[in-house]
Amino acid sequence: MKQLHKQSSINHRRDEETLIPQTPPYSPKSLKHPRSLPRSINYLFKEQRLLFIFIGILIGSTFFILQPTLSRLGPTETHPSIPKSFSNNVVSHTQEFSVSNRNPIHGKMGRVPVGIGRRRMRIVVTGGAGFVGSHLVDKLIGRGDEVIVIDNFFTGRKENVVHLFGNPRFELIRHDVVEPILLEVDQIYHLACPASP
Repeated sequence: MKQLHKQSSINHRRDEETLIPQTPPYSPKSLKHPRSLPRSINYLFKEQRLLFIFIGILIGSTFFILQPTLSRLGPTETHPSIPKSFSNNVVSHTQEFSVSNRNPIHGKMGRVPVGIGRRRMRIVVTGGAGFVGSHLVDKLIGRGDEVIVIDNFFTGRKENVVHLFGNPRFELIRHDVVEPILLEVDQIYHLACPASP
């Protein structure tokens, strides 16, 4: 029995020795460039991905092709409350302005009507009761914007903005900027420092 066991272990060693030379030596993993192109093509055709890519390109390109055509079809009334006579008046003023630019000796300057100007914006100024913020608020109010000042008055002073309290385009909110607040505004000037004492 002992001999059988020895013989089987010798046979087992021989099998291991014969298997080792048959395996190829170690080589780094070869790059799969030849197979990557067919795999990529297979991925595109799988589940109609290529079809959806072309549909997306078609939708995007038709939007940009048709957009100028749609804008030429009919002028949109951006200000329907403005009477037609006012818009004709604007045209005559712009024509006077262009004529006066061509002939500087003419001496008559065209004017832009008062009703036409830039859109009034709602602006938030955090830390607006401070030195810099109060000057910014004065400039914004002078420009014609609606200004909302948010300040907690730790470093800012109410005296810096008290002269604006009667102005309908001015609003003051005592609030700490580290706490959330929801406001619908067009622009934000963030001058407050959350680390203020």
